Amino acid sequence: MILKNINIVLTGATSGIGIETAKLLIPEGANIIGIGSSATSCIKASKQLRALNGNITFLVCDLSDQDAVHNVSKKIKEQFHQIHCLINNAGVIYLKYQKDKIGVEKTFSVNYLGHYLLTRLLLPNIMTAPESIIVNVSSVAYKRGFLDLKKLKSTNVTGMDAYARSKLAQILFTQTLSKKLNQSKVSVNCLHPGLIGTNLLGKNGLLGKLLPAFHKIVGRSAKHGAANVLHNIKLIGNSMTSGQYYSNSKHEKLLPHALDHKTANGLWDLSSKLCNLPTKID
Repeated sequence: MILKNINIVLTGATSGIGIETAKLLIPEGANIIGIGSSATSCIKASKQLRALNGNITFLVCDLSDQDAVHNVSKKIKEQFHQIHCLINNAGVIYLKYQKDKIGVEKTFSVNYLGHYLLTRLLLPNIMTAPESIIVNVSSVAYKRGFLDLKKLKSTNVTGMDAYARSKLAQILFTQTLSKKLNQSKVSVNCLHPGLIGTNLLGKNGLLGKLLPAFHKIVGRSAKHGAANVLHNIKLIGNSMTSGQYYSNSKHEKLLPHALDHKTANGLWDLSSKLCNLPTKID
């Protein structure tokens, strides 16, 4: 995919893989709509990227707040008639149980459900583009994920278990959406960017500040993860494959529990209900 002058929506754009991806996209000439969780983080990121003279706009949105997702989607759709690329990148891990306004565990809400809602709301503008791609930044952690739709609001899933569950949900969502859009020119794929030392645990007080330091020692840099994201965008855009999972820029076969069509369809229907959306895509 040629990135010059195309409109790219990037969540989690203010830190980690997100901001490093933005740094790589700017020289490509893309118009970037970066989404951050707070005004403070957006201002800080804007200052960091100012020297690159890129065309990037930052918008604030807490992905665990559905009203905020509706508001930011409205702003994007009003400004950009066509969206050529949506990168659902934002991620977080809550070590202690927290829930969003509708009672869904917050790691799942931010990592998956907020992105589900954002994607559905932006889809009309995504489908308006001559060709477009949706990239869900998932994780190899999906391999240990378990998704029980009857217990989605359970209070006993936190930390890495909650994170793994949310990343499995992203992969199941990718496959379902890909099938629903199989007659369109929209490609939907997911990827694992590599074991990266990012700030996933940053919203957990002092412990959240200490653990990322350890992750940065054992993991690779956010720049490496961003390079994988950019490579996959170009690869997917050139091939227009859909419904696939990539790990470190290479296609990888998913484990059986991530290919469960019954769970994938059930997740789609439940997500639509939780977001007050129809199950069918117009």
